[in-house]
Amino acid sequence: MQAFSKKAEQFFTENTLWIFLTLLLFLSYLLLISVMKDNWTNYILAFGKLCIVYSPVLVFAYFKKVAFKKLPFGLYTALWVICFIAYPPIVWFYCEALMNFLILPEQYLIKYNTENYYIFAQSFLLTTSGAILATELGLLLQVYFKGKVKDQTWVQQLSIDKMLLAIVVILSFSLAVIGTYRVAYGLGSLTAVSGFMLPIKFISFLLQFLIISMLYYFYYYINKHVLIPKLLKKKGLIFYSFSVAAIVLVFYPLFVMFIKHLPIVADLGLQWHKASAKTFTSDGGGIPFLIMLLSLPVIVSNEWFRQSNKIVNLEKEKSNTELNLLKQQINPHFFFNTLNNLYALSITKDRQTPEVILQLSELMRYVIYKGKEDLVSLKDEVKYIEDYIQLQQIRLHKKLDFKFDKNISDPELSIPPLLFITFIENAFKHGIEPAEGNCYLHLKISSDQNGLVFSCKNSIEEKNNSEAGIGISNLKRRMELRYPNKHSLETTENKTEFSAQLKLNFK
Repeated sequence: MQAFSKKAEQFFTENTLWIFLTLLLFLSYLLLISVMKDNWTNYILAFGKLCIVYSPVLVFAYFKKVAFKKLPFGLYTALWVICFIAYPPIVWFYCEALMNFLILPEQYLIKYNTENYYIFAQSFLLTTSGAILATELGLLLQVYFKGKVKDQTWVQQLSIDKMLLAIVVILSFSLAVIGTYRVAYGLGSLTAVSGFMLPIKFISFLLQFLIISMLYYFYYYINKHVLIPKLLKKKGLIFYSFSVAAIVLVFYPLFVMFIKHLPIVADLGLQWHKASAKTFTSDGGGIPFLIMLLSLPVIVSNEWFRQSNKIVNLEKEKSNTELNLLKQQINPHFFFNTLNNLYALSITKDRQTPEVILQLSELMRYVIYKGKEDLVSLKDEVKYIEDYIQLQQIRLHKKLDFKFDKNISDPELSIPPLLFITFIENAFKHGIEPAEGNCYLHLKISSDQNGLVFSCKNSIEEKNNSEAGIGISNLKRRMELRYPNKHSLETTENKTEFSAQLKLNFK
């Protein structure tokens, strides 16, 4: 069941086939109610035949993601143009034959005679092709603008309240335009108006439609800001239900009485609010109840998402803060070790002291500047390790069996800085420096697009009871924050050898 759920999620999130199937299903419905007998057989047949007619689009939508990755951009673009630009005119050209394929002869001509049917066929297929192209362009624009606007302040501050207010304004503006058009041409029983009176009429209609829309918006607003947070959350469903009934029963008759006296009701003949002795409109108060009922799940889900996002952001902020503190702890750890090295050289007045100081400054520069960055290249990290080991070998004057096997597919691969140095510092501190005989340090790193594996094996002296350093524990915590459930860190130790293996999964 879990595997099926995951596949279903991938189907709905990783390709657009289902979107075009839904569009064709809707167009099949329009075809059914327009010229076909309304039954399940015709509905399924119309949908299946539309899928056949527009099969190139459906195939492209299903393989779109794979094609974009695998095919050259020019070939991918050519296929897109064929499916969405070149194919629709072909469909339109053969519209009569295709409509005969889509609809059986005895099933159409319900609302159209033979002469008008061909015009309908052209219009339907042209509309279908246009809807498919508009949907595809909308999907492309969404992908383009998603990365552009998600960080904009106005997008982050956008709320349901503001969106609904915008819809109210747009709807009022559209209704005012329609009303002005009807008045300008004297449609219905209206007397035609022209000249300077038209702009005045438009402004008047716009203001009155805004008033009517805001009266209905009131029910959503009080539902969200008063009834749900104050009564539903604190007192329960019974208190909330009676409060909804009270709001509708008290305010709706007052709003109806007010709207009946607006000039627009008489000017445009709005039957819904036409003056009468009724307390409610013909809906009996159903629209306010419907507004509050339908807005309830929207408001609750929006509040849940808002709280969830807030929690996620707080957790992310906490993780980033903790990660930065852990990264800062790396620097003192490194400073202590390297300053001890330099002190030892100065005591012995070694000739290589100037060279060591120079190399040490380069290493410190990497730690201070690169260590602050979020990611560094694997190439730079490997060079830092090699420079560190070279510095240690100069200081120790001890024969070291050192091996570093590298199998790196992409040297520019980005990884967190100072990722491996903890193992190497511990190898010198606990194994190589105190060794009286032979000692060794064997490193191996391999990486590809899927992940990275780093292993370290080094000789150690007899285990002592000193307290463990903070390096390994810091690294474990960094990995938990940076790669949760996508990493593994295994360490083994015996009397003569310490080994560690770090695996990162990038997928």
